[in-house]
Amino acid sequence: MTAQFTSGSQPANTGSFEELVTSGRPFVDKTAFLSQLLLSGRAVTFFQRPRNFGRTMSMDMLASFVEMSYQDPGDTSRQEKLFQGLDVLEDQELCNDFMGRYPVVSIALSEVGGTDFVKAMVAMLQQIRKCLGKYAFLLDSQKQPKHLKKSFQQALKISASSEASLRNRRSNMDNAVALARDCLSFISELLTSEFGQKSMIIVDDYDVPLQQAAAHGYYDYMLMVVIGMMGSAMKGNLNQKRGFFTGCINIAHQSIYTGFNNYSTSDINDPQFADFMGFTREETAKLLREYGMEERLPDVIEWYGGYNIAGTELLCPASVMRFIADAQAPGSSPATFPPRCYRDIPSDREIIETCMRRRNDSDSARLQSLINGDSEEIDPSQFTTYPLITTRTDLGTTATLLLGTGCFTQDPEKEPQDSYNLMIRIPNREIHCCFKSVADQLFSTQNPAWLEQAGRLRDSLFDGTTEEVEDVINSMLTTYITFSSTSHESYYQSFLTGVLDLVSSEDVTVSSIPESGNGYSAITLQRKSDLKGVIIEYKESEDDRFITMDNVCDKALEQIQASSQNFQLKQDKCREILKYGIAFTGRLCKVRKADSE
Repeated sequence: MTAQFTSGSQPANTGSFEELVTSGRPFVDKTAFLSQLLLSGRAVTFFQRPRNFGRTMSMDMLASFVEMSYQDPGDTSRQEKLFQGLDVLEDQELCNDFMGRYPVVSIALSEVGGTDFVKAMVAMLQQIRKCLGKYAFLLDSQKQPKHLKKSFQQALKISASSEASLRNRRSNMDNAVALARDCLSFISELLTSEFGQKSMIIVDDYDVPLQQAAAHGYYDYMLMVVIGMMGSAMKGNLNQKRGFFTGCINIAHQSIYTGFNNYSTSDINDPQFADFMGFTREETAKLLREYGMEERLPDVIEWYGGYNIAGTELLCPASVMRFIADAQAPGSSPATFPPRCYRDIPSDREIIETCMRRRNDSDSARLQSLINGDSEEIDPSQFTTYPLITTRTDLGTTATLLLGTGCFTQDPEKEPQDSYNLMIRIPNREIHCCFKSVADQLFSTQNPAWLEQAGRLRDSLFDGTTEEVEDVINSMLTTYITFSSTSHESYYQSFLTGVLDLVSSEDVTVSSIPESGNGYSAITLQRKSDLKGVIIEYKESEDDRFITMDNVCDKALEQIQASSQNFQLKQDKCREILKYGIAFTGRLCKVRKADSE
């Protein structure tokens, strides 16, 4: 579906549809999708899309279109003004049936989380209080029976509960959980009683509280809260007209959908709503043209595009809008402003780091392949939930979750060997930067465990303990990821020099000598305190047979004997020079040491 483009003066990055439209900012008109959405006949629809892909904006657009005027039911002047000139107003039948005709009960869970369950419930209550406050006018209604007004007042009181009150009394926590479970269905009951119309119910970012809970160890508790809320609002709720909710992870994976009737999922494989959220290439080109930045389209696609939703190539709308805003800011040059990474989502970092920490040679090699820009085949997990993502989790399971968040995307140009599998890749440079940011921290002095291993390697090299050198290198290689080069030789050079540079000092100096025509690269270490030197020559082996790797090590040692590095260390008056030949293959190494001098 082709969306209309409405222009304005400044780019916007907001979740409020009304603010976007009334401010006169650039806006890609997706309102034609409302017809498909509202006339689908589905009681409940789940939209699974990557983060920052416009889920909140899309749900707010839906709410803005259908929500009635509570002060003057039947008055649609707000919608007529708000949607003036947009596609949806051309469908008169849809407007007659849905525009400004229904109550809307909406809650956003994107801010619900905390380091423990109590803190998370306080955040949940804050969102519930916002939701309840919108309908406080019902307390003055003559149509509402006294017992429902009393229940409303009690709900408002519970929603104001403090962290201390939830910690100190179990009954207070029980009341908070009960309110979270029943609040949406309760409000819809009040609205049906008041206006004689069933409600549209919207839950945005349903899975954010679950991700937070998994990260901090209270997943099972929060899962029960979310299941209770979704179940009460959307399973057999006689006061619900339609239900809509959004998230990154398929609802089925969280065991929440059980019992839903007439339920549908619009996921990343659904062609009907493929470009309902996100910007197409054509929409992005129009947006850039509005600001005289049409020549920046290749940069924008490279950095923020590449997402494959049901065969449609899309760009991340939030990042595109932020780039345009920054490029248009005072003091910036739209023609030369460099793209940057705007995506900094803690939950993404946690999952990527967990994936990188996995000690598995095969999965680490496949992750390195993805980092290098290649595609990998995965067996998608049908039931991926946040607690399953640990350092013992295979790449297929972790990648399934990252596919939902947008850190990976399907590669439409590659065919998997198994028809049930998927080919995945990193979509763009912005996401590549997210991976690099995690690696820069994980394989640096900021990671005490990695630094400790680097120290062990340095000490074992100076101590001459060959087996220890080999064990430490093999252990570190199982997780190491580099962003410096795609070649194998440079991979091992990046690894050794990167690790040993971490533990260099005024006493210990490290020098790297790249491959010089004979296929071998070298590293030297000098320790001033005891005048010890170390020379390492290394090369990738053709295969992992011991005899082949031993031959590579022997040739490396021969190379050292005639090398200028050996002469230089002698010139530097090193009392002892330890020489190591190392053969690498995949995530494995073999180390041999010559007699010291």
